[in-house]
Amino acid sequence: MNSNQITGGALAEAAPETHTFEAETTAAVQHLRTALAELIAAVPGHTGKPADLQRALAVDMNLCCKVLRVVSAAKPLAASLLLPGVMALRLFLKAARKAGVREALVKAAARATDEFEDLIKKHADDRMTFDSMVSALVDGGVSAQITLQHRRATFRGQRHLFGLEVRVLMKCLIVQPSQHHPHLLDLANVTGLLCLRRLRATRAPIVLTPAYTMNDDGTLREVLREPLIPTPDQTAGVVLLRNFCSEPTLQLRTVPAAPGRVYGELAGLGVGKTAAVNCVEGHLNRAAVPRFREPGNEVGAHLAEVRIPCETLLMDLVVREDACGRLNPVVRVSADHLSESQAPGMYAPWQDLEPPEPVVHLGRGAAALFAPEYPRYPELGRYVFEQLGWDGDRFDVYRCRIQYPVLPSTVALFFDLPEAPAQPVA
Repeated sequence: MNSNQITGGALAEAAPETHTFEAETTAAVQHLRTALAELIAAVPGHTGKPADLQRALAVDMNLCCKVLRVVSAAKPLAASLLLPGVMALRLFLKAARKAGVREALVKAAARATDEFEDLIKKHADDRMTFDSMVSALVDGGVSAQITLQHRRATFRGQRHLFGLEVRVLMKCLIVQPSQHHPHLLDLANVTGLLCLRRLRATRAPIVLTPAYTMNDDGTLREVLREPLIPTPDQTAGVVLLRNFCSEPTLQLRTVPAAPGRVYGELAGLGVGKTAAVNCVEGHLNRAAVPRFREPGNEVGAHLAEVRIPCETLLMDLVVREDACGRLNPVVRVSADHLSESQAPGMYAPWQDLEPPEPVVHLGRGAAALFAPEYPRYPELGRYVFEQLGWDGDRFDVYRCRIQYPVLPSTVALFFDLPEAPAQPVA
């Protein structure tokens, strides 16, 4: 099933306008690059390295680095993301004139700079917006760096507005065939809020977990949620794994307006780094979803709802080797304001992450869960497997790590369900 079905039409309609912007930008940047290259070649002395150019022109070293990177970039569109600001370019041209470069070359570069400035005014309000538009058209590290800068800036703004942040949001889904219903799958869910802290004294409910699974079309499947560890100290089937929680930890409560959804609230906690806590919860859904393809269910998914400003989202899909065979998961994200259902199904407007984030097979067993952000993760994995009575050495670990995920959004790891075998499974 193509998870981009809904967005495909909109993208196709925008293609002519995108093509015009791309063509005009390529032409303008190529013109400017050529003019700058000819100007640099006319600067007296050696100018092949930033230090040489800096000595010849007596301008900022960083400016020299940027200009040389622009003229040597493989593609004009990528070069446009490296260009210094227009004011900095004019300072560079002024220094070249002072160093004795022919006036005709300086004027040619000045005209190309003006054309580039006019291009920005035509297609965007400012240089930052222009760079965002260009970054969608190029591949590589420069585009990824720009996207990461915007994500980081968004995270910093949202943590100020919400007064709350978490360093790592850990979402781990452990999957194995149901013992009594082998055509269905048992799902063990573990959520970790690592280095959770308040920036000011405010009540801040935190979404821990919903109480549903869904079909491909987003319709809900009724499931029975039970605590990962049998205990009276649980809320709607959710229990805190206190061996892995700091004190004081979250206080759990259900939400009348959203049946089955469990919130956690920080109580009696200070503010800032010294008051940061870890909180880990777990629950189990038995015989929750189909193991094999069937009408309306061809794809499996591990979902993470991003509802708190977060530095890193750590998504782990941990699947017993005989449950669905070797998987090739892909990651998608849906901005939740675009989804009309309680949770987005396969037909929601899923998008690829920019830059794309890989899903990596880390190996098998609890040891494969190790993450630098959470050294106790393998210990937590062994504890969960022991409580469930499952053989952890049989489970493959697939991981996706996302920096500064968008809030609010739902991130999904999708994988194809296998065909049912000819003979019923035992």
